[in-house]
Amino acid sequence: MKMSAFIGQEARSGVYSNCVIGIVAYFILFPSIIYINSVDIPKFLVKTSAGEYELLNKSACPIVEINKETSLINVQKNVSSKQLDFIKQFVSSGGEWMPKHCIPQHHTAIIVCYRNRTEQLQTFLYHMHSFLQKQNIHYQIFVIEQTFDAEFNRGKLFNVGYREVTMRSLAGCFIFHDVDLMPENINNIYGCTDCPRHMSTSINVFNYKLPYYNIFGGAIAMTRRQFHDINGFSNIFYGWGGEDDDLFNRVYHRGYRVCRYQSFISRYTMLTHEKEIPNENRMQYLRNGPKRFYTDGVDSVTYNLIKYEKLPLYTRILVKV
Repeated sequence: MKMSAFIGQEARSGVYSNCVIGIVAYFILFPSIIYINSVDIPKFLVKTSAGEYELLNKSACPIVEINKETSLINVQKNVSSKQLDFIKQFVSSGGEWMPKHCIPQHHTAIIVCYRNRTEQLQTFLYHMHSFLQKQNIHYQIFVIEQTFDAEFNRGKLFNVGYREVTMRSLAGCFIFHDVDLMPENINNIYGCTDCPRHMSTSINVFNYKLPYYNIFGGAIAMTRRQFHDINGFSNIFYGWGGEDDDLFNRVYHRGYRVCRYQSFISRYTMLTHEKEIPNENRMQYLRNGPKRFYTDGVDSVTYNLIKYEKLPLYTRILVKV
């Protein structure tokens, strides 16, 4: 039997025997989480450009020089329309950008789940375009927007984003990103590694510490193969909570190990927002998760595409789920 994130919940029930069993099983059966030292980041990064630049007579782009002395990037929380207009001149339609002087080693699709957070989206777009263009990668920002017909479903929106993007893009790296998280350190390369990567491990609202060991939410990086192998996210987690823990369990089930950069690199600022209503069935869904890994995921996601449009700073994909 595969262990999953609900072990921690049962251990808190106060039953001593369950607590001991849960703790022992946790450390025996959970995969090791690899912490990548800053100097080793280039060794773990996977090139995902898919050969679309073979005819260009240019050298490969270097990644940013990774060291502890690199200054943190300031997160500006109040962004004006004039500032957004300014960065539009540097970005292609649909929120796409690539370096002109060299061939990027990483082709990344940044998939953002979204509904009704206009100010946060503006902050995200301004910050991310400024941030990513310092990394010499080819990237495009896709915002998957859910209509108001149902409760918000983060996991399903990410599945939709993956399906829609893979039909239109050669991107080999996918970063599944919350709209309220802003990376602080330029060393946090927005490319994929040879293991699924938890990117947002050090967040300001948690005093830059992990809330729990196997957390796997916020910002996640996976290659096409990795996301396909785990069958993406579950589609049944409407409301807040559970889909990220279920994703961790899927990664473990398929034999992958999660990796993380060191905390000083994986720093993020979280923008303030109202707390979402928890999904009251999330613990039951987590317990039953292994029964659905092959039948409930990106291969089975259903949705109605309302609009697909390339805007100046991002590609908007409006869906009903």
